[in-house]
Amino acid sequence: MKRLTAIMLMAVIVTLLLASCGENGNNDLHTLYFKDIEKRKEVVAVFENHESKAATEVKMKSVGEDQYGCTYSCEGDPSAYDTVHFSYDGFHTTKVAFNRCVSGWYNSKHGFLPYTEGSDDPYESRVLNCVDSDDTFIYNNEMYDDVTLTFNGYDKVLHIWTPDDYDPSSDEKYATVYLLDGQVMIYLGFPGETLLKSENADVQVQSMTAATGYQAIVVAVDTFGDAKQDYTRMDELVPDLGELAFEEETKKCGTLLSDFIADTAVPYVQQHYNVYTDALHTSVVGKSLGGLEAFYIALEHPELFGTAGVMSPSFMLYTDESWRSYLSKKSFDKQAPFLYFYCGNEEADNGDVTDEMVARIKEMGYPEDRFAYRREEIGGHETSFWRGIFSEFLNAMVYQGR
Repeated sequence: MKRLTAIMLMAVIVTLLLASCGENGNNDLHTLYFKDIEKRKEVVAVFENHESKAATEVKMKSVGEDQYGCTYSCEGDPSAYDTVHFSYDGFHTTKVAFNRCVSGWYNSKHGFLPYTEGSDDPYESRVLNCVDSDDTFIYNNEMYDDVTLTFNGYDKVLHIWTPDDYDPSSDEKYATVYLLDGQVMIYLGFPGETLLKSENADVQVQSMTAATGYQAIVVAVDTFGDAKQDYTRMDELVPDLGELAFEEETKKCGTLLSDFIADTAVPYVQQHYNVYTDALHTSVVGKSLGGLEAFYIALEHPELFGTAGVMSPSFMLYTDESWRSYLSKKSFDKQAPFLYFYCGNEEADNGDVTDEMVARIKEMGYPEDRFAYRREEIGGHETSFWRGIFSEFLNAMVYQGR
């Protein structure tokens, strides 16, 4: 009887220990996939923490093969590591962000690109669906719903992407991700453009949904000006905050663009698509001038946008005095949008002015749990870096720093 009691007690202890391991160990792990057009003898995922430089190598297992290549998988801990690259045959891929919003990456014939496990090759259909364009910038791309609205007296096109299984009448609604420079953050197939010149943001949102279950649509906003070039990207993505820090040709229409997105684009999308209408499920993201404008839009309309992706922002266009004057008029409280900042170094990117802005908002009372900053010493002002880090913005959008 005593022996039976001891056995039962031991069983209870083992069960509790296993449960504890599940809560604190295995549940922290995230499955990552790597697909390659060729079959490799061995693929190793190298996880790294970009701050501490702690790293670990994990041999990946072969889990499938189809006409598009071989798929490998392993588990990593996103609470310990935030970067990954893949090593095989003496070759190392580019380092990319690692988090719960990443399904995987694909070494395809088009290059090293985001990948969603279980999906057909997402890039062949995009290459076949190239954009037809003429001098009036009229598009015909079957991958997206193209919506033309009027902005500042000329046409402004929204390219709206919905998942393959999008349900317009489901009870569970979709979040919305607004992209500035949308004409390049998704691949539209312009002459001379390649998949490597795009962040492939819609594919990364698809990957996020597969990995987390968090559903979203993408609204890519063209921001290259009008067909006659009376207005340019430099005009559309620079808000009017007063005198510029240095001489630059811009009509500073970013304030108008912010109002257009808030008053015209967002209401249109919320009326015609099955999306949430609260700020928590609505985000805006941009890079370079688009990062500047995304920052501005979120601060101007915190009632609409709960997250902003501010990547390599062009904060140098205004002086410290101008920024402080603008920011002093804003109310920084717990309802402030979550700001995700990313930048490379000060030589190849806008690292110095981004450092200054992050320090500035912190000093001026922006809630420290409402922003995150990823600074990469080797990062440049290039699409490859923005594509590699984009999932970290999505992770900030989904988890808001949690």
